[in-house]
Amino acid sequence: MATILIVDDHPALRLVIKTHLLQLLGVGDVIEADNGQAAVELARQHLPDIAILDLDIPRISGLDVIPRLKLAHSSIRVLVLSGQDPVTFAPRAMRSGAQGFVAKSQEMKEIVRGVEAVLAGYTVFPMGAGAAGMSPSEAGEEDKLKLLSDKELVILQMLSKGMSNKTIGDALFMSDKTVSTYKSRIQEKLGLSSLAGLIEFATLQKLID
Repeated sequence: MATILIVDDHPALRLVIKTHLLQLLGVGDVIEADNGQAAVELARQHLPDIAILDLDIPRISGLDVIPRLKLAHSSIRVLVLSGQDPVTFAPRAMRSGAQGFVAKSQEMKEIVRGVEAVLAGYTVFPMGAGAAGMSPSEAGEEDKLKLLSDKELVILQMLSKGMSNKTIGDALFMSDKTVSTYKSRIQEKLGLSSLAGLIEFATLQKLID
């Protein structure tokens, strides 16, 4: 029977997912983590068959966690379960090594079907998730997110939540100066000159709640 790792910082949601998985799939064991660092450690210890992963989690961002889970346990399969915009994040999750992306807004039976499919060896992504990104010269206002690397996108989210350079650096294991460099690069790519502009952009693009 399958061993499943659920990674989400909301205990109530973890409980709902765990309950449905036990009832509908009859899985063997369900392990829980509320942050990226703990998820990687638990994957190394318990060797789960699949990780159900939220992207917006503490310590290590979800996109960074995916390859680290693969390093911790090479045969683990990853299903992203996220409230983030699938148009933006599903292709990035795929490139990071995930086998699926399901929106939290879907009914629980659809989420369970996604878990079942990924466990069976299938991939589960929204239509168009594998589409190539655009070049800077082709990008319009609505496509500027595609110009950002995964790391830049994570830092944009953290800046837009009001986190300081030091706090971001501590979380991502980089110096304040490096965070500042990333911030400047993000502003240049997006054509924005202030933190307020970044926050407004992130809000409009539904990168933050």
